[in-house]
Amino acid sequence: MNGVKKISGCLAIWLAIESLYVLSLVIFPHVKFEMAGFLAYSLQTLLFLICIHIVKREPTRKNKPIFINFAAFFSLSLLAHLFNFIGPSIPAGYFFDDERFARLIIDQYIFRGAYFLLLANAIIYVAVDELFRDFGTARKFALTSLVAMSFFVGYYRPLLSDPLYLHNTGDVKDWRVLDRTFKLYREVHGEDPDPKTLASQADLLGSDQDGFTYSLPLEEKLTRVETLYPYLFDMNWQISVYRPLLLNQIYMSVVCVGFILLFFGYQFLKDPPQGAYIEKVMFLLLVFCTLEILHGWISLTSFHWAAFAHMVSLGQYVSIFVLALIAMFLMLRLNFISSVNGEFYEQELLLRPSGITRWRDRLDNIVIEKFFNPKVIIGRFLVDPTRR
Repeated sequence: MNGVKKISGCLAIWLAIESLYVLSLVIFPHVKFEMAGFLAYSLQTLLFLICIHIVKREPTRKNKPIFINFAAFFSLSLLAHLFNFIGPSIPAGYFFDDERFARLIIDQYIFRGAYFLLLANAIIYVAVDELFRDFGTARKFALTSLVAMSFFVGYYRPLLSDPLYLHNTGDVKDWRVLDRTFKLYREVHGEDPDPKTLASQADLLGSDQDGFTYSLPLEEKLTRVETLYPYLFDMNWQISVYRPLLLNQIYMSVVCVGFILLFFGYQFLKDPPQGAYIEKVMFLLLVFCTLEILHGWISLTSFHWAAFAHMVSLGQYVSIFVLALIAMFLMLRLNFISSVNGEFYEQELLLRPSGITRWRDRLDNIVIEKFFNPKVIIGRFLVDPTRR
């Protein structure tokens, strides 16, 4: 009953925040946004609140950092709503009104940078907590931060040293040259040049190992023009600008997938004690991160901005479904640890894991009943019983 009250209170706070979200969009000027994006960060706001409640109710100190990390990740949803009110189209008096690159800079550092850093940090901590159970919390945090930051800095180094790096990549510099040549040819001849004609008139530069620049030979230039030619139409050039961010999204998501697989591999081999529903959440995060990889790869292969935006929106709806499932399992955990039985189970799992019966949730029992022999699987689901 106490768990139900906690969930009800959490939902009440979330509905109040959602009302403020909607009210602010009605009252204040804002940039155009996709409904999929609104639903995504709304669900992440709910996940943030659930994680905060779980941290408060956690019966063991060992599991608190896990949900603190997830709360930090989902807290970015609060900033995501404020992002709707930032941009040059907003009237004077609002954030960054006269800054052309404000949205791009905030997007790359918060929603493309900090987003994946905090996601990786939360996932890596669970794996570190699983593998190094005898480490203290401070050592686990330190190891997690070191690993997550190593990958992050390695992938995001150019963006960390130059806020406008996305507008200074080789692709964008060559696109500027081709765009000028393309428009000039159109004005003179009244038609669009084909890639071969454009290559013969544009002066694209290359550089050697010593940093000296030189004009590209015609064959190399034609190859370069054919690569960038689709980005010369409409708003397609924006895809080439976001290309490094999409690659970083894929790289960081692959890191997350790797550590989730490490978590499950260790679970299968060693069967260490684990809190209720954490395995389910980690499995859903595996799906979520895999979707991030898929979304990034599909976006990279898009040559039309409209198709790119459509695929991003469609991908968000799929991720929303996964986020809803994560919210469901986190609420189930909140309800479980708020009960007397759940509090006892979590404490005994930490102090005397071999002295209590392994707990299985309803989903485990349904899968075992439908697809496995219940007499063989005597412990938790997805654990090798021969290694006990």
